[in-house]
Amino acid sequence: MNGINGRQTISSTILYVIMCIAAFLFLFPLLFVFLNSLKPLQDIISHPLSLPKQFLWSNYTNAWKIVNFPLLIRNTFIVTLFSLLGIILFATMVAWWHIRHPSRYSKILTTAIIMSILIPFASIMIPLVQVLGRIGINNTLFGAVLTYWGIGLAFAYFLMRGAVMALPAELEEAAKIDGYGTIPIFFTIVLPLLAPTMMSVLVMDGFWIWNDVMVPLIVINNHALSTIQLGINRLFGMYNSRWEVALPALVLSMIPILVVFIAAQKRIMAGILSGAVKG
Repeated sequence: MNGINGRQTISSTILYVIMCIAAFLFLFPLLFVFLNSLKPLQDIISHPLSLPKQFLWSNYTNAWKIVNFPLLIRNTFIVTLFSLLGIILFATMVAWWHIRHPSRYSKILTTAIIMSILIPFASIMIPLVQVLGRIGINNTLFGAVLTYWGIGLAFAYFLMRGAVMALPAELEEAAKIDGYGTIPIFFTIVLPLLAPTMMSVLVMDGFWIWNDVMVPLIVINNHALSTIQLGINRLFGMYNSRWEVALPALVLSMIPILVVFIAAQKRIMAGILSGAVKG
């Protein structure tokens, strides 16, 4: 028994050390960004790995004013919110309809949606701009939202399809006997039961859209409509890079998404675990 306990203690110690090393590797880039955000530009370039000689908290107030943070937060929040609502709603509706009403056409459409994951984004950038221009929504927030719907639908559909397959059809049949129509069944019975998987999509796509710079860079060419990451990206030019503004802005851009994650941590983790099992 003592030998078994000793081996378990050694294994636990090794795992603990590995976890500490992994945590340090993940947190070091954040610490690096935060420490450099408090330095003057010359120290950031000359001594990026050293501690700040003086803590310039004024870098944060300057970044707040220069990048017009309230405007960027508003634009990013609008794009993220409506993109997530569309992705979750459309993916859930399509997945539920395909599972409950299988046909030859639904199988073809399912294959087409899943295969769209394989298309690299770089290959659709030019056609995307042309199509958005033709329908008159290029250089608008709705243009960015519509783009995220198209890109995010396939993966969300893949997760939702697995979750819908795990739902008992008897519940919906019982609701039909009670006089419920298709739309009430979907919104009052199906959607609440898919909440854990919806939370998984919400977290993964939420972090991606909030931190994405590629779609806004292609779709939006108006400073008044810039998102946070696009506003920070515009601080870097061919001959000049404003690191003393960009690094504090990066730290500030993390705060809203971290607050949401900490506030809903239990629900998010439960949703991810449940969604992973069902998916």
